[in-house]
Amino acid sequence: MSEPTRSKSPLDDVRDLILKPVETDPEAGRKVHQALLGMGREGDFGRLGEAAEWLATWQRRFPPRIEKPALAIFAGSHGLVEAGVSLSSDEDTRAHIDALKSGRAPLSAIAAQVGANVRVFELALDKPTPSIAETAAMTERECAATIAFGFEAVEDSPDLLAIAVSGAGVGTVAAAVACALYGGSPEYWVRPSAHTPPGLSRKRVELVSTALKVHRGHLSDPLESLRCLGGREIAACVGAIIAARHQGIPVLLDGFATTIAAGIVHAVSPEAVSHCLASHITQRPAHEAALERIGLKPLVQLEFQTGSGLGSATAIGILKTACAPFIARPAEG
Repeated sequence: MSEPTRSKSPLDDVRDLILKPVETDPEAGRKVHQALLGMGREGDFGRLGEAAEWLATWQRRFPPRIEKPALAIFAGSHGLVEAGVSLSSDEDTRAHIDALKSGRAPLSAIAAQVGANVRVFELALDKPTPSIAETAAMTERECAATIAFGFEAVEDSPDLLAIAVSGAGVGTVAAAVACALYGGSPEYWVRPSAHTPPGLSRKRVELVSTALKVHRGHLSDPLESLRCLGGREIAACVGAIIAARHQGIPVLLDGFATTIAAGIVHAVSPEAVSHCLASHITQRPAHEAALERIGLKPLVQLEFQTGSGLGSATAIGILKTACAPFIARPAEG
């Protein structure tokens, strides 16, 4: 007797997109490499040269250039905040989003400096996801729909996409997903920065430990781990990463949560994050550990405490600098 056929999950379509091959332009990258050799010795341009080659390969053009960068910020809310595991609140998230929309936030000024279009995506801020210590953060349908919503980050066809998140509690759910993806103790992934009170860290560890027990049996699949333990902002980042890859748009990751979003995609197919670059590294120890798991090293180290967009916005300017040697100069004389 044959086994019953499993009905297709909405997340299976997401998995298919991650696994679908895409074309790059290695020749454009080789042209960058050869051009740099004509400007100096091998390795003279260091990470700038590597970044320029990466940009050309994924933009599928030579010379690489950044004329239409975008910074997408996904904002969400989490029921676990009520357990006292966050230094910030949902009200702080709302204030931050309002400041971004009005152009009053420091990040707005940095984005303007590098010519980036800031787009803020609110993900049901007035309806927090349930506490992951009690039930799954999202249903299959909601998770797939939120991933699809993240596709909107590339609807204006930017030539570089930087992604970031905002939301009280997002670091805790990202730590829970990291435990599911990579193993290790909650203490390892919740490891605080020097500015986190010890009592707060203990609460986070306890909550993540409980969540892992509640969802035991559902965490062997990366997308299920996202659904059970993650949040809407992480799911939307997953969608943005997938969509950018299929449109040939390089992606700048920001902090720990966006790195975990890339980690989910990487766990399905390691090749599916080769269009991603780590912009910086925060003071959160788990951020460095997550980058190591997906084989990325930060472009810069500026010791920001958060992954709210400061690092990826700053890195846009650095990548513009990486493109500068290839800009045609007017003839002399």
